[in-house]
Amino acid sequence: MRLWFGLLLCCGGILPVNGYSQAADYSSDNLSAGTVIEVPLASLRPTQSVIAHEQVNYKLAAYRESRQQLFADLCKSAGWGRQVSFDHKSAANQPDSYRCSKAGKKPRNIKQLKTVVVGADNQLYLTDGHHTFSAFYDMPEGGPEFKVTVVVQARLALPEPAAFWQQMVLQGNAWLYDAAGGQIGYQELPANLGRKNLQNDPYRAALYFLREGVWAKPKPAIPFVEFYWAQYLRAQSELQFPGYYSAAEYLQWLERIHSHLLHLNKYRIIFGDFTAEQLGWRGTPDYTRLNQLLCQRKPEENSWGMLGIALSQRGMPLPCDKRQYLGRTKLATGLQQLPPAVNADGSVNVLIEIAAGNNAKWQQDKTAPLQLEWEQQRGERRQIHYLAYPANYGIVTNTLLAKEQGGDGDPVDVLVLGQALSQGTVQQVRLVGVMRMLDNGEQDDKLLAVPLKGPLSGVTDLAELQRQFPGITAQLQLWFEHYKGADGNIQIQQIEGAAAAMALLKASQL
Repeated sequence: MRLWFGLLLCCGGILPVNGYSQAADYSSDNLSAGTVIEVPLASLRPTQSVIAHEQVNYKLAAYRESRQQLFADLCKSAGWGRQVSFDHKSAANQPDSYRCSKAGKKPRNIKQLKTVVVGADNQLYLTDGHHTFSAFYDMPEGGPEFKVTVVVQARLALPEPAAFWQQMVLQGNAWLYDAAGGQIGYQELPANLGRKNLQNDPYRAALYFLREGVWAKPKPAIPFVEFYWAQYLRAQSELQFPGYYSAAEYLQWLERIHSHLLHLNKYRIIFGDFTAEQLGWRGTPDYTRLNQLLCQRKPEENSWGMLGIALSQRGMPLPCDKRQYLGRTKLATGLQQLPPAVNADGSVNVLIEIAAGNNAKWQQDKTAPLQLEWEQQRGERRQIHYLAYPANYGIVTNTLLAKEQGGDGDPVDVLVLGQALSQGTVQQVRLVGVMRMLDNGEQDDKLLAVPLKGPLSGVTDLAELQRQFPGITAQLQLWFEHYKGADGNIQIQQIEGAAAAMALLKASQL
């Protein structure tokens, strides 16, 4: 909540009805400071271009695991606290299907509401709540028409856009920077909330996961305090973000940030004229929090911590692995959802079905996509009666080679070269080629890929792969032509480069 907002409530337009405050009609063109209104998310214009995607990922995962938390957050965001009653038929987008326990019994808690500034054209500019509302926007029952309750912080009737945004920045109501920390113009702000529209700043996420430990939000609140810290951390050469390739490496990055913050002086200037102490620096270690971020150790099991839950939404394998064999022929991946085929950095997500060096033929369970199953052939578990798989075998997540387009009706197959990768995990890879293949006359192309970490990480295309590893494509061709034995009818048509691989992937994304 903005620092000066409390000063505005004396003149507000909150309407008391039956002992509690009723949200005003958004259609009114004279909204004043303190007025509570209910509006669709599409009507709220962001005042920043950046959020921490991991913070939203954590919320979305928590909502899938706990309907209680979802409805409690909905009630709190409307100013009614976290007490709620609901049943199995309740839905977030059907307000009449659940009830906030304090609604109608106690006054609405205005401090819990997210805030907006009303422009000269009656446009609502969201000044607090970009993460909360992005989670509502991105959840299955959310979207642009999902309604939320906000309170008018102020009315800023400046018709000239440049003057309006200058005042918004001066008043701490707008953050005109991109995810790399560079300044942007107000014209570059996104029109809508959600992770597709708001850029991801991992340094902002680091502050979220380390909060209440080595640092805490100052009181009274300072607008954009996490972004102030993020700008400072981004400038430290030893704290460069490692990417989303390894959960352990991500945690080590947070540990480096934690160590760096520990050794600050409270008078150190962090952003503008603000010192570390003014921005909430505590200077005390919090190793317990760090140790619980990825995995929470419990006597009966290892379960994911906040960071682990967030990273699991990207399909990243975690050391507190939730994968479990369901009998001898089923493997639960432990994932809560499969990530998109392609990440923002251009890397591709692959679900590993078979680790290199194995003969057992596993595949994604078509009836339960978050599980693997041991393929059955003639009533028996299928084994490859040939040399073991020469590469990791899997599928690109959220893809489909439709039969109408000449495919086999399955997700796109991919071979990930290099050392064995854990079965049932999602790995980020780089495509370097595609092996065009016919299996019994049916198109069954195999993408060729390399991990983003390890000995093959420098390979960027097919020519480089063949230069560093002479004969590798010939070996793959020979293996696939013979691994099914006498019953096989496989023809390798040709092997093409990365551009052809990406074209195939683009055509198959769901």
